[in-house]
Amino acid sequence: MPLALDAFLIPGTDPDVVERYRTLPTRAAEALFGAFEEEYVVLDTETTGLDPSRDTPIEIAAAILRGPQIVERFSTFVDPGRPIPPAITELTGISDGDVRGAPNAREATCALTDFVGERALIAHNASFDRAFIEASAPLGSAIADRDRWLDSLELSRIALPRMREHKLKSLAEAFGVPPATHRAIDDVEALCHLWRIMLVALSDLPPGLVALLAQLFPSTAWPLRPVLAQIAAAWGLEAHAFSLVEARRARERAWRGRQKVDALELDGGIVPLAAIGADELAAAFAPNGIVEAMYPRYEPRGEQLQMATEVADALAEGTHRAIEAGTGVGKSMAYLVPLALFATRNHVACGVATKTNTLLDQLMYSELPRLDAAMPDGLSYVALKGYEHYPCLRKLMHLARADRSFKGEGAGAPALIAALLTFVCSSARGDLDPLSLNWRGLARWEVCASAEDCLKRSCRYYARCLLHGARRAAAEADIVVTNHALLFCDVMAAGGILPPIRQWVVDEAHGMEAEARRQLTLAIEERSMTQTLDGLLSSTGTLMQLLNAARALAGSSLLIGRIEAVRHEAASLPVLGESFFSYLKDLHELTKHSSYDRVDLWINEQVRQSTPWSLLSSAGLALAKRLELFLKDAQDIVSLASQFEELAEPTSDLIGRTADLKHAFDALVLILDGGDRDYVYYAELDRRPEVHFDRLLAARLDIGAVLLEDFFPNEMSVTFTSATLAAGSDFSYFARACGLDRLPEERWRAVQLHSSYDYERNMAVFLANDLPEPGAHGYREALERLLLEAHRALGGSVLTLFTNRRDMEAAFSRLKGPLLDAGVTLRCQSRGFNARHLREEFLADRATSLFALRSFWEGFDAPGDTLRCVIIPKLPFSRPSDPLMQERALGDADAWRHYALPEAILDLKQAAGRLIRSSTDSGALILADTRLLTKRYGRAFLDALPSQQRHVLNTEQIAAALRTMSQAPRSTLAKGGFEETDAGGDAPVEEQGTGHDAPVEETPTLPERRKKRS
Repeated sequence: MPLALDAFLIPGTDPDVVERYRTLPTRAAEALFGAFEEEYVVLDTETTGLDPSRDTPIEIAAAILRGPQIVERFSTFVDPGRPIPPAITELTGISDGDVRGAPNAREATCALTDFVGERALIAHNASFDRAFIEASAPLGSAIADRDRWLDSLELSRIALPRMREHKLKSLAEAFGVPPATHRAIDDVEALCHLWRIMLVALSDLPPGLVALLAQLFPSTAWPLRPVLAQIAAAWGLEAHAFSLVEARRARERAWRGRQKVDALELDGGIVPLAAIGADELAAAFAPNGIVEAMYPRYEPRGEQLQMATEVADALAEGTHRAIEAGTGVGKSMAYLVPLALFATRNHVACGVATKTNTLLDQLMYSELPRLDAAMPDGLSYVALKGYEHYPCLRKLMHLARADRSFKGEGAGAPALIAALLTFVCSSARGDLDPLSLNWRGLARWEVCASAEDCLKRSCRYYARCLLHGARRAAAEADIVVTNHALLFCDVMAAGGILPPIRQWVVDEAHGMEAEARRQLTLAIEERSMTQTLDGLLSSTGTLMQLLNAARALAGSSLLIGRIEAVRHEAASLPVLGESFFSYLKDLHELTKHSSYDRVDLWINEQVRQSTPWSLLSSAGLALAKRLELFLKDAQDIVSLASQFEELAEPTSDLIGRTADLKHAFDALVLILDGGDRDYVYYAELDRRPEVHFDRLLAARLDIGAVLLEDFFPNEMSVTFTSATLAAGSDFSYFARACGLDRLPEERWRAVQLHSSYDYERNMAVFLANDLPEPGAHGYREALERLLLEAHRALGGSVLTLFTNRRDMEAAFSRLKGPLLDAGVTLRCQSRGFNARHLREEFLADRATSLFALRSFWEGFDAPGDTLRCVIIPKLPFSRPSDPLMQERALGDADAWRHYALPEAILDLKQAAGRLIRSSTDSGALILADTRLLTKRYGRAFLDALPSQQRHVLNTEQIAAALRTMSQAPRSTLAKGGFEETDAGGDAPVEEQGTGHDAPVEETPTLPERRKKRS
């Protein structure tokens, strides 16, 4: 029985599904699918790199699989004709000596071809192995026939939809089969076992589903189709036997909710809201209390009880809090306990909003279940996200019955729909976020729910819907956990999305303003609009589907004529759109100062008076005029179609698609006019002609003003909390960002709770004093020397956090070789790398270090010796060319100090927080930006750090200190004895010039301030 399975499952997997997965290895060893199963060849390759046009195989292995038995094996090294890269040798263990004298790629592929014969081939991520075999095979070789290659990665996502990931190594570990080791011979052995497990998992799916999967998009070539048909035939069930309604009904489980009342109505009624007494709260956190029942090794912490008391007081008073709770306070339980007591006592719903899915999952699948078990009367809780996070069952089944032809990148559409169907049949509740899906060929709106095209109670799947099931549960839950995005969508919808929740805790609140601004931003984007127009007007689009359905109905001639006329008149829309976006791309002429492919262009008065903007504006006005006519015509069609009950579904789809177009139209009109001073207008451009992600945006300037008007009046108590809300001890930046500063003083309070961890003992801060300032001559070389020496001194377990991808990738390319020679494996967050996989790789090996970007500055936990040092090459100031910063500078002569400086301080605090994640963690923080020592604002950064144990040293001294620390006992890891080059060096000297020289980037400086707009 695979003991590791639980760790690889998506949290919340139903117990019966867990048990079925657990028995798969045993059942796979004996299962047969038909009296005479076909033989397959399972194959794997190891190569010198990822590009088949430049790289070559170094090992090929294969096995003939007949039923559950391996009947013959093939294995050979391959001589690549050049040295194997050291990183590949380290990964695979294959050296130049191993391949010396082995056949070359052509010879090995010919031998493989003879071994394979006419059999189909199975490979994990088959396109990779096929590309290398195809590149090495003789021209016209049958082994290169793509229809013969079966992708086990694709099948694993279909057969095992509740797995967190589907890497070969992870699946092998989860199911306890021979391990995958990055050696082809071992990986083939693992895949032979896993293939049988996948086939048995398919047989566990609801009756008729596998037969339906085999019939998906029959006009599209899909190599897995025969395999699915064979499994279906073995069980003798046809596609018509499948019912999604019945499959969803079988997945349902009992819900333990209670009817809730609106706290606003309670508060204004005869019965007041019941507060939580101080003694009761203290007892919950005392020995033998609720929290100890959840965590037997729990040790009471004064800061945790203090925070819980603040939350309880805010709930009782109907006031608000901004609470900065340092790492180690235990803030999630500090707010969950008072929220739970308050909600259950008053029969109201309380809400928690998080920024990340990681914290949401932690609350839903760890802390709330424990709290439920510890409370005498239990606790009901549910996670709720926005429409677009859930698959629409109606759309899913419509696609499952459709016959669309996909080619090229879109050929993955059958596998996508198959994976989604098996997921919804294996999940009582859940959303799409945990799934790794390839959306090429299908737009998300074709699959996901949306408020505009949802039929709600009129839908045949309403009672079994994942989205509406979560919404119904939320209406009866004590605690509703959601994300920042949905919270602010609800604000914009005037409370029409979430249940009436009047008491909120907004966790990870340092990211709240940015998410609110994203939700309030209007945009018109080339790729999105092109997909929407195609989905409306193409020969298989929404209008044609409605037309075909109308033609089958009596009395629909008026509707038919109107649709045909509108399709004809709208034929110019794609042409107008193409012209408009062509002019939009031409705006990059105004960004010639930048050497980057992707740039943001602030649309100020100077831009609006330029020739490129004039051309864009003219094309945009023509597009807007035609869009307005089309939207009116679409409303007329909807009005006519609503008379026919049979047309409810295609009419709903038309409403959804035209709603997307209306959003683009609103954005276009607002941006072209440019008169609303509540917005900053800008363009996101990519100068590469083949890239079509250009867009125009209008973002709200003052989020606090929006929340003051649309959020706070509807809420009784909101507690904002994070480990980083204050710049030092100053909450003014956060209060301004969320609007608290404009409330009466008695309505809110800021509270700063320091960590219970001993930062002075466990974190040493090193300031390098021998580097030039960022951007100055010699900075790059000096930084790379510091990085090299620091990594050599510690031998790995170093996280370097960059602000700039170009700088990161350049440093990585120059340092990975020398560090590998020193025994350190360096990884880099390059484009396309999965952040979770990088984290797992980093945690698995102390000799691994990582260069990373923004997504690792927060939310990255690596407790223990897996992370011993964090290096910050450059202070995280926003780019001087940032449109929001430039717009703010027009109306605020000190915008840099009011916004850019505190924002950068909070970002640095977040980054420093990666280092100490438990009371026993220790390590070093290296700050390589000498502006901390030479600019007046440097002290603000340093004073905000949790440890004031600072050492100003040169590169050699820092490396020596790190070597000393790495050999010291953990209890003294960050302590003492480092000779500083300047005893007073940790006190920054007066800066030269204004603070606006602080940001140093490869982008233009702030424009000259102009008079404030009226």
